[in-house]
Amino acid sequence: MTVFEQIRSAVDMKTVAEGYGLDVNRSGMTLCPFHNERTPSAKIYHDSFHCFGCGEHADVIGFTQKMFSLNKPIDAAKKLNDDYCLNIEIGKVPTEAEVTEYQKRADKKRAYEEWEKQAWRILNDYYWLMRDWRALAPKSPDEECDKRFIYSLHHLDHAEHLCMEFINCDKDGRLSMMDTVAKISALADTISVSWTDKSLAEPR
Repeated sequence: MTVFEQIRSAVDMKTVAEGYGLDVNRSGMTLCPFHNERTPSAKIYHDSFHCFGCGEHADVIGFTQKMFSLNKPIDAAKKLNDDYCLNIEIGKVPTEAEVTEYQKRADKKRAYEEWEKQAWRILNDYYWLMRDWRALAPKSPDEECDKRFIYSLHHLDHAEHLCMEFINCDKDGRLSMMDTVAKISALADTISVSWTDKSLAEPR
């Protein structure tokens, strides 16, 4: 186990976030320290920090490195080791096998994080598309209903539910939504292309 893995195993994200000044509410939400905001858009998970506003995503080491503008991840590891009295030996050179195994896990973690960001964009964009279409409500009883408005009546609540589920569940929960995200992506592309032609986009 590398020093980074030892650090991650020894201290959780919520402890680090609160220890470095973040006010985390019962839902695990907090103001993001990496951009200006008034409403909390960052979620604290057991092993990671994710901001749905600016897209910043990091584990305890990456969070600490960015929070204190440290040059290298090892500097963040040393700070965490000192600040939380973890008593982890830092400086031991890992074996080639340890480096290879760590790289495999790092690549797998990076692939998941990329999917997670993309999945959130898909669900969030779908939700806002439904919000936009809900605003196409007829202005009078005599006005013909735009079919996009009708569609949003049946799907806006579901889109909001998917976003909230994605925010609140853990990594395993998000991975279980992979098929749903793929279907939403394909569906959103289809309805956006087929329902936003010039004739539909023009005011009635």
